[in-house]
Amino acid sequence: MAYSNGIKVGIQLRGTIITIMIVIVCLLSGCWDRKELRNVSVVTGMAVDKGEHQKYKLTVETTAASEVNPRNAEGYAPANVQSLEGNTIAELTHKFNIVSEQSMILSHMRVLVISEEVAEKGMMEFMDFMDRNREIRDDFDIVIARDGKAASVLKTNNMYKKSASLKVYTQLVSMYKDWGGAPKLRLNDFIRIYKSDGQTPVLVALKVKGDPKKGGNIENMKTITPENKVDVDSLGIIKGGKLVGYISIYDVRNMLWLQGNLKSTVITSQCGSGDKKMSYRVTTSKTDVIATEKGGVPSFTINIKTEGNLQNNECLTNMAKAYAFEGYEEQFNKKMEQEILDTVKTIREQYNADIFGLGERLKDQDYKHFKKYRENWDEGFAKAKVSIHFNTEIKRAGLRKEGAIIK
Repeated sequence: MAYSNGIKVGIQLRGTIITIMIVIVCLLSGCWDRKELRNVSVVTGMAVDKGEHQKYKLTVETTAASEVNPRNAEGYAPANVQSLEGNTIAELTHKFNIVSEQSMILSHMRVLVISEEVAEKGMMEFMDFMDRNREIRDDFDIVIARDGKAASVLKTNNMYKKSASLKVYTQLVSMYKDWGGAPKLRLNDFIRIYKSDGQTPVLVALKVKGDPKKGGNIENMKTITPENKVDVDSLGIIKGGKLVGYISIYDVRNMLWLQGNLKSTVITSQCGSGDKKMSYRVTTSKTDVIATEKGGVPSFTINIKTEGNLQNNECLTNMAKAYAFEGYEEQFNKKMEQEILDTVKTIREQYNADIFGLGERLKDQDYKHFKKYRENWDEGFAKAKVSIHFNTEIKRAGLRKEGAIIK
């Protein structure tokens, strides 16, 4: 019996040793798809223009990490921008070695720039490639180059972010957080909205100011007033996969408010009927939407509640007085209610495109009535009634209760 038990223990021990060895071998083995750093280049931005000889012209920006870091910089160009033409974006990304000696790594891409010309003809063909590619993550911004070439955006240097793509990405993130003039829209968000039944997708539009040929010159980063720069210009409306028009950045902020996606902004209003102004910094914002159908008409009651601080006050009012904020709050409420309604009216009359996602709200809250609009929500949005209730709550007036102009 003891002999038999010894054999069993030996077999178990041998099995354990074999299992450990297999695990160790697996841990020590190399990655089957590894690539040496010296043989690859990290893509930070891509731009799509219409090709001169083939369908597309793809421009790629790769960043030199040593030149971006001021400690290691040797004075060379911080990024490398190259272009190639082809009939599909998938084809171009795989044959880019025609102009580059290194393979491209797409997982760190920050910006995809699409020219206005390409966007107007339709861009869902190559967006399908972006959505399917397993190497591309969804955390990059998609933008439109208005009134110019998409490649020009990637060729414009900046002294704070020496990579054009990283500069644009940081610029859009900051603008969304500080003022609300650019939506936080990633690849998955765009595809989801494009496929939805009750919302029209949008994309931020950039405009290159100055001479595009001087944007890639390193001297452009050494002047106090650069001769070439990239500004956030507006928002492009994408309907049926094509660019149909633009709205202003002020309308973008109102869109974000209706969607409940606004983080922070500043509202400026008049002091009654005079020329003096006051500014209100919104620090928190909450939007509630009640969606239903009444009398065969989609109806939306939108309640927006904000809290914040009075940051600028040219009005001759003593802040130390009780209830001093009430008149200000009423003024801001009237201004924003009218401004948001004007945005809804303008977009409905010009494009009849529900960029606010009201159809999705109706779908979630009253699907019984939404079903008849599922194939054509434009019909429902065209006749929808929208009611805005804006509620401002000023919490404080800064460091002084009395303004500097009060005597």
